Amino acid sequence: MELAGRSAVITGGGNGIGRAIALALAREGANVAVADLEQDAAENVAREVEALGAKALAARVDVTREEDLERLANDAWAAFGSVELLFNNAGVGAGRAPAYGFSADDVRWILSVNVEGVLNGIRVFAPRFIEGGRESRIVNTGSEHSLGIPFPGSSVYTASKHAVLAISDVLRAELPEHVGVSVFCPGWVATSIWRSSERRPEHLGGPREANPAGGKLSAEHAMSAAEAADMVLQQIREGRFYLLTHPHVIEYAQTRWNDVEVAFAEQAPRYEGDDRYDVAKAIARLRAARAG
Repeated sequence: MELAGRSAVITGGGNGIGRAIALALAREGANVAVADLEQDAAENVAREVEALGAKALAARVDVTREEDLERLANDAWAAFGSVELLFNNAGVGAGRAPAYGFSADDVRWILSVNVEGVLNGIRVFAPRFIEGGRESRIVNTGSEHSLGIPFPGSSVYTASKHAVLAISDVLRAELPEHVGVSVFCPGWVATSIWRSSERRPEHLGGPREANPAGGKLSAEHAMSAAEAADMVLQQIREGRFYLLTHPHVIEYAQTRWNDVEVAFAEQAPRYEGDDRYDVAKAIARLRAARAG
């Protein structure tokens, strides 16, 4: 997919990976609608996009509110004439705790942003992409946590990012050929996700002070957002489903697959005719019988 002349919408575009993708797209000659929970942050990035010679739009958007995304879509189409790229990038984290240590509000907050936010974006933009008939792509930001378990203490966040991968995987089988899907599964990138708690809504526990050590550690040891963004755009050009930036992350996927493979070999080994309970094949047989 060529990026010059395209128009993109990016949620969580006011900082970190979202901002870096916005600027990288602008350098490629794409228009960018920058959406963020913080209006000032969105406007700052929009000005940076315009300084690079591209058209920009800034919008305050809460991805947990479908009406915000509907308004964003309307404004983006009005400003650019069309939109071909959606980056469902907004996401939050809630620190470290054992699975039994997260509160109900923690769970609702993480899932509402990281999972419902992605689904809201898909629900608003996918029908427009389908109807438009133009080559388009939905890019959902997952994580290394989508592919395995990098470390304990992150059960709810990891569950949310597994969900993003699952949604993306199913979605690509549901959309017409002209609408592509990608899932971005980065490792450690220098972003402000460690400050998520400062923007937490009142009805889900309210803002909390962030630990600045997270930002210092990230700045010193993580991949830069700009480097990650450049890799993402190259892989989008190539039409990739998995957008990958950190080679070592394959270890998480391999560890899981090795466990699964051993479990099946020992507990449910293959045998001839073992697919008689395969739901997809059973449905196909029923349809064939009805058609015949």
